[in-house]
Amino acid sequence: MDRRAIVVLILIGGAAVIYGFIIQPPPEPDVEPETITIAAFNIQIFGRTKRQKDHVMDVLTDIAREFDVVLVQEIRDSSQETAPTYLEQINQKPGPTYAYIRSPRLGRTTSKEAYAYFYNTESVEFIQGSDHVYQDTDDAFEREPYIASFRSGGFDFTLVGIHIKPDDADNEIGNLTLVVFSIQEDNPGEGDIIILGDLNADGGYYDEDEATNPLADPSFHWTVTNEMDTMTKTDWTYDRIIMTASTHGHEYVQGSTGVFYFDQEYGIADEEQVWEVSDHYPVYAEFDTSLADDD
Repeated sequence: MDRRAIVVLILIGGAAVIYGFIIQPPPEPDVEPETITIAAFNIQIFGRTKRQKDHVMDVLTDIAREFDVVLVQEIRDSSQETAPTYLEQINQKPGPTYAYIRSPRLGRTTSKEAYAYFYNTESVEFIQGSDHVYQDTDDAFEREPYIASFRSGGFDFTLVGIHIKPDDADNEIGNLTLVVFSIQEDNPGEGDIIILGDLNADGGYYDEDEATNPLADPSFHWTVTNEMDTMTKTDWTYDRIIMTASTHGHEYVQGSTGVFYFDQEYGIADEEQVWEVSDHYPVYAEFDTSLADDD
């Protein structure tokens, strides 16, 4: 064979090898799901006295930034300055900008409380006009649930924030099913509903193994389980996250629910300082926002 022909064949073969190597697609990397973390935190008697303690507010602002959405309960402040002050101090720290929405002051007595949702505006969008207080025509709740809808990626969801009256825990917890039904009646397409807050669902207020309460139905999933300690002074599980079965089976990241032990996370060894922050720890769960919306 002619030497030039041999050279040409070698060049063609080499090019084919190189070309073949180039066109082979690289292996797909393991892609972590895009997630958000939703939390509930009862900040015990959160008002003027607490917000004037710089060392306490420093911890509270760090805690808020751990989550994409956090329901804050027990805001007791007739001046209504606590929530905006908290937001201002959250946003003084580096990182994404947060915003908040707040309920009216609620309660049957003169000791009233407000709820507020603080959220990361870079990862979560509040659906304007969606927030409202549950129309409690039967006066079933000491503090009516505060309801709001949000969107993150392909995940749109409705939160039902609640601080249950301790002495009426069993009744109020059972009535939360009616709140869910009312949301679904107003918006039949909404399947992603998450109840969260201080339900006082333990201790002498509620039998945590109760199987007859309407909220114990299999269509609801309690992801904060009974062995999780959500209190800074006791081993009770007052704080809960409960979601509809469709959310639990689709967007919820299995096994992601936890209690944020801020004393351990931030190295706070002084019990008195821990108790100054709150008698509760935040509870949280993660949700996948990269999936196609299923409702």
